[in-house]
Amino acid sequence: MPHIPKLDNEQLSSKAHKILLAMLREGAFDQSGKLPPEEILAQKLGISRSVVRDVLAAFESEGFITRRRGIGTIINKHVLKVTSRLDLEKEFLEEVADCGYTPSVGFVTPSVIKADEEAAERLEIPVGEELIVVERLILANGQPAIYCIDHLSSSLIIDNNYSLNDLKPPIFSFLEQYCHCSVQMDLTKIAPYLTDDHLAEILNISQGTPILYLDELGYDIHQKPVLWSKEYYAPGIFKFTVLRRKI
Repeated sequence: MPHIPKLDNEQLSSKAHKILLAMLREGAFDQSGKLPPEEILAQKLGISRSVVRDVLAAFESEGFITRRRGIGTIINKHVLKVTSRLDLEKEFLEEVADCGYTPSVGFVTPSVIKADEEAAERLEIPVGEELIVVERLILANGQPAIYCIDHLSSSLIIDNNYSLNDLKPPIFSFLEQYCHCSVQMDLTKIAPYLTDDHLAEILNISQGTPILYLDELGYDIHQKPVLWSKEYYAPGIFKFTVLRRKI
């Protein structure tokens, strides 16, 4: 078992999540089909039981494990095999890599515009307010895979010591560093979309090709909309799955 170096609690949980998820996918516990007790995992990973509990709670909400009193922590192997899930938020490059492709960035184009009626309604801001827009193309093995347009209000920015180049990393990094906020949850509308000339050229497909379109609105911890994203997925790359559980 790997030992995780000393980090703060959030970093520890994130690191432990990645390490333990990799171990699950590599079959480290296939013989029993279950995870060992929390105290044993904590010892072997070199972290506290509270961090282990955080990670296991996340795994359960993500569907990777099922915990039952008297049975233990069961590993859901069929869920672990799924590479693309619409119900889990991932960075684009990670999403492409998980599908077995080499990810890269085709372009990132930041700009500043005035919010039109649609953007103002979605982000709950006045029409004409300054809006930061970032267009981003993600490649899979050098081919267009995801085209995303992110929108956020300039009024969110607390630290004005930034340049447009600071918008080139994933937009979540900019929100955390310069707006001191983060997306806690998304509401996403899913729809088919027929490509127009502009999208067809960007995604290198024929005009009128049906593609997957996600209209995503991200909220912070105070339930305020902070990020509006329009995402277009090229066909033939992703095979998305949604985990649904009875309530």
